Amino acid sequence: MKMPIKDNEECSVQMAPMIDMVFLLLIFFMCASHMATQTNVKLDIPWATKAVIPKDRPDRWVVNILKDGSILEGNSPVSDIELLKKSVMAKVKETPDLKVYLRADKDSPHKEVKKVMAAMAEAGVADFIFGVYIPPDAIPEVAQ
Repeated sequence: MKMPIKDNEECSVQMAPMIDMVFLLLIFFMCASHMATQTNVKLDIPWATKAVIPKDRPDRWVVNILKDGSILEGNSPVSDIELLKKSVMAKVKETPDLKVYLRADKDSPHKEVKKVMAAMAEAGVADFIFGVYIPPDAIPEVAQ
């Protein structure tokens, strides 16, 4: 049976699905651009076969200690330990339960790591985790 086509009907494009797709693409590119701007400092971190993976690592404030003993607050260099301490005090005022992710090169002097930990403890930080590499054959535990 042949269906009659009305001459007065116009073809139209539904706009609602197109608008949905534009918003989804916008959200995708906003997230992708944010992830592309986050870079970690390349460090040769120590290996640990008995490491425990914490659940809340992503929201921690990152401090890096390079092989030569220089300190980075995230990706920004810090000239001396007192400036780091002042910066930590300011962060503790904003976030009283500040948690720190401390990444040190395996060849960095331990006295520098100790200085950073002491400065942060004096500033009021009580929660540290250390960045370590877990070998693929080691099965880590998940912290509670």
